[in-house]
Amino acid sequence: MNTLSMPHDALFKLFLMDVDIAREFLQIHLPSSLQQQFDFNTLALAPGAFVEADLSQHYCDIVYSIRVLKGQGAAYILLEHESAVGKLTPFKLWRYQSAIMKQHLNQGDTLLPAVFPIIFYRGTTAYRGPLSLLDCFRDKPLAQEMFVLIKPIQLIDLSAIADDILMTHKRCAVLKLAQKYIHSLDLQQLAPKIFELFERYPLSIEKRKGLLYYLAKEGRGLDEHFVQSMISIAPNYQEDIMSAAQYLIEEGRQKGLQEGQQKGERQMALTIAENMLKSGAALNFIKQVTQLSDEKIATLKLKQLSH
Repeated sequence: MNTLSMPHDALFKLFLMDVDIAREFLQIHLPSSLQQQFDFNTLALAPGAFVEADLSQHYCDIVYSIRVLKGQGAAYILLEHESAVGKLTPFKLWRYQSAIMKQHLNQGDTLLPAVFPIIFYRGTTAYRGPLSLLDCFRDKPLAQEMFVLIKPIQLIDLSAIADDILMTHKRCAVLKLAQKYIHSLDLQQLAPKIFELFERYPLSIEKRKGLLYYLAKEGRGLDEHFVQSMISIAPNYQEDIMSAAQYLIEEGRQKGLQEGQQKGERQMALTIAENMLKSGAALNFIKQVTQLSDEKIATLKLKQLSH
């Protein structure tokens, strides 16, 4: 995955398309009565795209297949990432569920599989939208006569889960904490918990770098102060931090080239170098992160000493 493009749903997929992490996630959130019916050793990613009759293509966020213990058949779990409350979200998910069932039938089965939808919600306010398909109908009594529509979709609302509980959610914890607070906390408040979770629940280098870039790119006020604050908080992760900083500078360079504003890219590199000098970072490390010349870094250092 190209971490130069790390919107909210991309980070979500980076973590939850890892089947081992998905297994932990589902065993935290699915009701125990439901878990007892599944063989989690068979959990696997399933296709999340389908084409309707009018050839328009739709994508579910993530779909898992899993074996049912007693029935010896397959079931599916549909995990949908939402950042805003939709008035017809249960209907959207029902369309996805129907498409997943159709794909399953196309594989040769003659009966429909169970498809369990889950909404992973990372909005800034509590979820107040409908969770039952029945609530999407104008005439609810009439709809109820035709369908069994009462059971609500399972909702994982990050705003409603206490931080001390989130911190116990294994390798999913760092994803949930980052997406819960990405727009409401600055780096100095959020980063210590992030690095604590890195130590408690080790992740692959790809996921660590992806999450650090996400914090720098999507967070509030994390641009030129990103490297300095990160290194001071977690020097053991300086290589990961350096990679995130390099992504930021490269992204700024590409944007500057596109807009004819290379001055902005150079200014970002200079500001990062100044902050790293203040924090006592090694000169070679500063050069590697910012791609500035030895002469320019030396000039910046002399400037700081003179003040």
